[in-house]
Amino acid sequence: MSSKKKPIIIAVISVFVIALLGGGGYFAYLKLQTKTDENAEKLGGVGELLVGDRYKAGSKEEALKPTIMKQQDLAPTKKVVKSLQKENIKLSIEMIRLKEQIKSLSAAVAELEEYKSTNQRFAPLRLKDEMAEIEMQVKSFLLQSEDAERFTTMQIEIMAAASSLEYRAYIIRNRLMVTKVQRKKLAAEYLPGYAFCVGDGIALAANNSKEFNLVASKFRGIENVRLPDRLRKDLDSVMTPCQNALRAQLDKNLSDAG
Repeated sequence: MSSKKKPIIIAVISVFVIALLGGGGYFAYLKLQTKTDENAEKLGGVGELLVGDRYKAGSKEEALKPTIMKQQDLAPTKKVVKSLQKENIKLSIEMIRLKEQIKSLSAAVAELEEYKSTNQRFAPLRLKDEMAEIEMQVKSFLLQSEDAERFTTMQIEIMAAASSLEYRAYIIRNRLMVTKVQRKKLAAEYLPGYAFCVGDGIALAANNSKEFNLVASKFRGIENVRLPDRLRKDLDSVMTPCQNALRAQLDKNLSDAG
């Protein structure tokens, strides 16, 4: 075969091979497309089986019904139960909060009680309380004293009240803070003598029970009591020597202690 005919033969053979390949590819494509359609149809059937009729297009129920009923769909008794359950939860939360508050307040009260107890143990009494204590101690002393038997109960009350007033004048005048031991000493050593002096003086100043009652009210600190001029002058004349004697003794005791 000549060299000129070889290219022609090769070209013819190439065209023939391409035609064969093209035809085979086309038939293979057709076969693949057919298989794909079959698989798609099978998958569609499986989907319908899994989903169900209610999700198929054109079915009577095109939307999923809610599985949880709304509040308005509940029966009246169930509405009441639901409402009570919610209220119970709120009350439980509120009870927890109140318990915490009570716990906190209880701790605060305990702290205040301890503070009050400590202060009462070490702090001095108020002046009014000190005067009441002095009056009680002097009165108790006089009621047990044989020397005071000549006085009536009203006179002893006046004597004890006058002693507490003079005690107040003493600590205010000297700006003192008196301890319980010091008060007891004053009530036992100094004020009884003053009380006897006052008792003897008012027996001279007051001439009847009415004047005794006026003097008693005056020494008890009733401010609106007005003594008659004669009674006031007589009382001052007997009280002044008693006060001067007691104040001299107390001042001397205070300077000796200092």
